Amino acid sequence: MKFTTSNEIDQIIHMIELGLEEHSKWIKLWNSKAICQLPLPDSYLDKKAYQDCDFAKWFDRCSKENWLHQVDFESISSVHKSMHEEARKLSDQIHKGETISEEDYYKFVNFEWSFSHQLQKLKDKIARLQISFDPLTGIFNRQALMPILMQEKAYIERDGKQCCLAMADLDFFKNVNDTHGHANGDVVLQKVAGFLRNNLRPYDALFRYGGEEFLFCLPNADTDSGKRLLDRLRMDIEKMPIKVANDTVISITLSMGITQMLPKISIEDSIVQADEALYEAKNKGRNRIMVYH
Repeated sequence: MKFTTSNEIDQIIHMIELGLEEHSKWIKLWNSKAICQLPLPDSYLDKKAYQDCDFAKWFDRCSKENWLHQVDFESISSVHKSMHEEARKLSDQIHKGETISEEDYYKFVNFEWSFSHQLQKLKDKIARLQISFDPLTGIFNRQALMPILMQEKAYIERDGKQCCLAMADLDFFKNVNDTHGHANGDVVLQKVAGFLRNNLRPYDALFRYGGEEFLFCLPNADTDSGKRLLDRLRMDIEKMPIKVANDTVISITLSMGITQMLPKISIEDSIVQADEALYEAKNKGRNRIMVYH
């Protein structure tokens, strides 16, 4: 399961909660109609009911967009379908005036319990991922750094893929805090992080490494292509007016250093190399990107 912002996690959790609520109401309605021997809505007799509920439509989109782990998806999707099919069978018996056996009813109830239980477990599992995100900027924090970089390092060693690391620092950010206050400085960090995340490739990873430092992981890139990507972002940031409190507009620039991850170089040493290239960029006048050599 891979998410790139905390907002994605919030969205998933919200939709799971709606799914639980939707099916709780669906079960209550079914029970009340069955117990009171009242006509059931036609939707309970529909063989494709499991595909038509709002949860199923959303869950299907999730699976296609790889938001959810395949094992989680297949298990929940299967029990969701079985639950609706059992409801349809029992609804058909009620519609025909037949008596539902206790065994068949408990079979249906067990599917409903399993569905709710698995969905709640998935919600809890996703919620635990929130600790991987920086609460201010919503991007990955340092706690998420090593697992993601270790995965990319494995691709490099096993499959010969390329990947770059880059370190970025907001130029003269202390002056922003001193002149405009830390609250406005936080706004600058949020807007810069949001712009960078939204303009990277979908499979790139962005981390808040320190106070005003960001680390980029750029899979499938060498230093030439990675530098072109980051240079474009750097120039866009330079031209981007950042509005803070009282309609104050702040301009900011970035210095960056980039290095190629190599099979025989440790992750820690690659980060040091990117950091050294960043300091070279600062020493040469800032607002530029330097490649580690």
